[in-house]
Amino acid sequence: MSSAKEPLKWFKLEGSSFTILSAEDRDRVLGEFTSMIASLKQGIILMRRERARFSYMGYEACVNMIDFHVATRNAESMPYFSARPVEVVLRPKVRRLANLLTLELENKLYARVLATYRFPAYLPEGFLYSLFNEVAEIVLIFKTVERSKAVQMVERVRKRRMTSGEVSVELQEQVAVLEGLVKSVLAGADLLELYLLLTITAGSIKELNSLEKHVKMLLKGFGLEVEAPPIQRDLYDFRTCSTLMCLEKTYTDTQSLKPLYFLVDEELHDEGGVFLGLSGAGSPVILNPWTKPNLNLVILGVTGSGKSMTAKVFLKRLRELIKDIPYVGVDPESEYIRSSRFFASTPVEIEERGELGLDPIKMLQLGFLSVSQVADMLSEIYVIPEQLQGLLRRELSLKGDRVDDVEEFVASVQDQQLYRYLQGALAEPDIYVYRGEPPALTGSAIFGLKNVRSKRLKILISALIATYAYNRLLTKSQRSVFFVDEAWLFMNTSSIVGLFENIARRGRKYGVVFMYVSQRAEDLAKSPHGRTILEQSATVFILRQEPEGRDAVKSIYKLSEAEADFLVNVPIGTGILKAGRKRITIHVMPTEDELRLFSTSIT
Repeated sequence: MSSAKEPLKWFKLEGSSFTILSAEDRDRVLGEFTSMIASLKQGIILMRRERARFSYMGYEACVNMIDFHVATRNAESMPYFSARPVEVVLRPKVRRLANLLTLELENKLYARVLATYRFPAYLPEGFLYSLFNEVAEIVLIFKTVERSKAVQMVERVRKRRMTSGEVSVELQEQVAVLEGLVKSVLAGADLLELYLLLTITAGSIKELNSLEKHVKMLLKGFGLEVEAPPIQRDLYDFRTCSTLMCLEKTYTDTQSLKPLYFLVDEELHDEGGVFLGLSGAGSPVILNPWTKPNLNLVILGVTGSGKSMTAKVFLKRLRELIKDIPYVGVDPESEYIRSSRFFASTPVEIEERGELGLDPIKMLQLGFLSVSQVADMLSEIYVIPEQLQGLLRRELSLKGDRVDDVEEFVASVQDQQLYRYLQGALAEPDIYVYRGEPPALTGSAIFGLKNVRSKRLKILISALIATYAYNRLLTKSQRSVFFVDEAWLFMNTSSIVGLFENIARRGRKYGVVFMYVSQRAEDLAKSPHGRTILEQSATVFILRQEPEGRDAVKSIYKLSEAEADFLVNVPIGTGILKAGRKRITIHVMPTEDELRLFSTSIT
């Protein structure tokens, strides 16, 4: 163990949802919590709450901004809860001692630190989350007791209490707890010495006294007792506190620590994010996809669920925050074309017989596509048998950099059987896709394909546009958005889905948010690539689902029965938002202007 003289190393942790999680996901989160404590051996876990005002287009609210940190001397890195190192945790300093049990802070608030003791035998997991509106800080200080000392100490205390003349129910419960600890420690579990401190703040001492009574009443309902010891300065500066020995010690094993899990964050207030609506608790939902583990964003919902409105609200409000962010959209039904001016994007309506200049051979030569990608695309679009696909790859490898375009490449193919299959690329209307000059991309563009009647052609054009736009425009920006509406259209074409997936993966280093908008999760999940997109997207909006699609969504996102039922019956614009580690309910709130501008219905 590191020396106590070494400075504490602080890490900021990302909280996660809890009350809305399935039993399986709860177990996973609690397991991560106990693993972190077991690996650190000794440290401090801190929750800090600050009040903030939020406003958008006339909507105003007071919100809780919650931060979680862990401090230790035993780790240089932290593989838990998306931890990242920070220099220091900023807390208001103590200005003076107002009375024996009250501190006055530099922010002009009064503070009091309550120490917890007399833990009951049972506590509900995550119960401390119910105090977040009342307390400004929760501090859990823990230290692993050496194994030999732990066994001796627990056994000694147990025997002393067993031989006591008292036979109260409370004592019997304490003995039962200790006997459980003995078994756990003997079975290999760590014994922990811990202290739980709660800091409350208010604008006056009278308000503080009232708040303390309220917190005590809440905790008594869980069977806990708290008091404010007359060592307030020391307890508030818990980082250097040397007076914990004055407090009653609490011992537990690692597994029994699960009820004290409090890294619960069921709100979403991303810094620099887009206001989308309200959570189930009535708090503003502010999303910044660039703060998530990856940049894939999925919006799922049946017709009339509000999925297109959600996508358009996000794009419009993101544009308000980042004026010059590039957008590229593939819009099979030309729905976004009508709203393109609100996204500062050029509308490009594609005609079935208009020359597009999207030649895969030229893209191969530019490095936009690989030989395998071109071969897979041509094989799937022109239904080339598997026994000829190896030959096609060999032809592309040998001639891909020697010919000028796809027409010259097809003409050079000697094998008559492969040549006959590739003749489709030279026939109308496909040849118009390849001929001509590609569209000039100097800024945001949305490509509408409503006038392309053939589904096969829509898929081909969409894939080539995505590849061209990504390489020509989006790789030159630090942040950008590529979106595909009606994504279910592409899911049965594995080469195209794989291409989208590859673009999304490569786009992360360029800050490209890849947004898929689709109706039914089960349609995407039919292909391995589509299921990967659903499962591995860090941000997912799940709006209303059809009853027959309920089980697919439940399986993919490990929802509880209640959550799956909720999605079948929710009103328009309401659903579940999965963002990083968090999963919250959300109601998207378009303004009256946005409703008028983006509504797809005519009244």
